[in-house]
Amino acid sequence: MTMLKRKRVFAAKIEATPGTAESLTNTEGAFNAYNVMAQATIAMEEREGQGGFNYLSAVPGAYGGTLSFRTDLGWDGTSTEPTWASVLLPACGWVDTSGTFDPVTEAPGSNVKTVTIACFMDGAQKFLAGAAGTFQMVLPAGRMGYIDWTFTGVWQDPTSTAMIAPTYPTAAPLRFASATVSYTSDNLKVEQVTIDAGNNVILREDASTAAGYSTALITNRNPRISANPEFTTLSNPTTTFADWIAAGTGEFSVLLDGPSTSTLEIEAPVAQIMNAQEGDRNGMVIHDIEWACLKNSTTTDQELRFIFTPT
Repeated sequence: MTMLKRKRVFAAKIEATPGTAESLTNTEGAFNAYNVMAQATIAMEEREGQGGFNYLSAVPGAYGGTLSFRTDLGWDGTSTEPTWASVLLPACGWVDTSGTFDPVTEAPGSNVKTVTIACFMDGAQKFLAGAAGTFQMVLPAGRMGYIDWTFTGVWQDPTSTAMIAPTYPTAAPLRFASATVSYTSDNLKVEQVTIDAGNNVILREDASTAAGYSTALITNRNPRISANPEFTTLSNPTTTFADWIAAGTGEFSVLLDGPSTSTLEIEAPVAQIMNAQEGDRNGMVIHDIEWACLKNSTTTDQELRFIFTPT
C-alpha cells in the first residue's frame, strides 16, 4: 500500500531505565510535531572476494539512528510545563527545578534522561531507544516560535503497527511579539533570535547488546545564540566591534509573553560576542551577531536557562 508522508505521528516517553525501550501509546503522542523523519545509521562492512574485482556479502555494523522533527513553542501559562519541555528537554540535558530548566553535566540517570522516541507512519512504526538529543529554538518576529529537534539513539526493528491517535496539546504556540530582547543594558530590535543547544551526542558502544550500542550520551555542550539587531548608534556596544574586541560579557535575555501574565524567559547570564558582521535587511543596516553562552561566574551548569513563570 502506498504511504503518504503526511500520515505520521510522533511520540516520546522518558525511559525508566536508560536504553530499555518503553511502550508508546496514544498518551505519549502529546505533541504538535511536524516534519517527523526517522533514519537508520548502519554502516555495512564490505568484504573483498578473491581472484578478481568482486565482493562477498557485507556485514552490518552497529545499529544507530536519528529522529528529527519540529514542535511548536506552545504553553498554556500554568505551572505544568508543556510536554516538549518536560519530556524532551531532560533528554537534551536540561533538568527542571521548580519551573527553571538548567543544563546538567551528567550521564543519563536520576536527572538527565533518555527517551524512547518514535515515528508512527501509515501502518508502520520506526523508533529509537536510549535516545538523547540537541535542538535549535527559532523565534521569528511577529510569528510563532518553534523548535527543531534531532535525537540520536539505538535503532529498533521497525514494526507493522497501527498509527496511534495523538492527544494534541490545546495551548496555542507562543508568538514572538510583545517580547523583550536585551543584551547588557540594551534592548534590541531583532527580526529573529536562534538559540542552539550545541550538544555533542554520541552512541555508547556495547558488545553485550544485539545492536552494538547501549544508549546515547551527551559528551559536550556549547550553546550559542544568534540574532540580527538593527544598527543604531556607534555608542551601542552590541552594534559595534568594541564589545567584541574587548571580550566583554553581559546577560542576554529573551522574555516572551505567555497567556495572561505568565512569561517564558530564555536567559544566558554570561554571554560573549563571538562574531559580529554587517548585514542588510530590506535596505536597512543590521548586524548578524553570534554570542557564546559562558559559565555563570563560579556556578557550573547555568550557561543557558529556560524559566517558566506561570500566571
